[in-house]
Amino acid sequence: MKRGTIGLVGAGAVGPAIALRLIQAGWSVATVASSRLERAQNVASMVGAGCATTENPEAARSADLLLLAVPDREIAGVAAEIATAGVVRGGTLVLHFSGALSSEILEPLRPVGAVVGSIHPLQSFADLAAALDRLSGTFLFYEGDDPDRIRAVAEDLGGRPMPIDPAGKVLYHAGAAAACNLAVAMIDLGIRLFGEAGIGREDALAALLPLIKGTVDNLSGVGLPDALTGPVARGDVGTVKGHLKAIREHCPEFLPAYAKTSLHAIRVGLEKGSLGPVAANALTRILSDPRYAE
Repeated sequence: MKRGTIGLVGAGAVGPAIALRLIQAGWSVATVASSRLERAQNVASMVGAGCATTENPEAARSADLLLLAVPDREIAGVAAEIATAGVVRGGTLVLHFSGALSSEILEPLRPVGAVVGSIHPLQSFADLAAALDRLSGTFLFYEGDDPDRIRAVAEDLGGRPMPIDPAGKVLYHAGAAAACNLAVAMIDLGIRLFGEAGIGREDALAALLPLIKGTVDNLSGVGLPDALTGPVARGDVGTVKGHLKAIREHCPEFLPAYAKTSLHAIRVGLEKGSLGPVAANALTRILSDPRYAE
């Protein structure tokens, strides 16, 4: 069933993937805009758009749905540029895909007749192929002026729509970064510790991946807090002391990250019930030692 016409601003991984998914649901793409004409042309060819341009307002000229798939730092400027051009049709739905910014960043478009909102796919998209593959079943957190209309777009993407309070988006995004991006940083820290033990980076990653996948499986199977394992969860004070001593001797710059993350693991272990109060207090004392935690 025909849905309407899309204007797309942005030619990275997310925008084209979203456009392609919406095409499958009955939408069509009229115009693709990007700061680099070659990229706009490539995406226009991919999605069957008739126009490729470097002029952002052109994407809004005939759009029922305008997608602003640009970096967070550019959203406000692009919205203001399009609003000033006076090309938005009344009732056009304008969406951005930032996890940290609410639809209020699109405020300049409201006085010219736009309905504004945001949809954030809670997923990691390294490239277009990954974005297309992972959109199915991904949670899509949405908010804006017309929640029902925005939810309908999210449903067309094939994900799992979930409303979010705009005031909570920054905390929500910080949580996503902690669970995803910072997890990658912690894995890199683990690989560096393996390196200090004489294990090369490639071998370390190959060895750790099954462990990491097992942890993800545990999270899926038994959830939190039961998925927590390891010395903190067991209350192995001596083992944690050994970790701290070895890290301090070989790579002291990693001590704060290890200590502070382990302090949070104590909370999870107590909630799980595998960590008793005596061991928890002992672990808290050694992990809070200024030599380790600062």
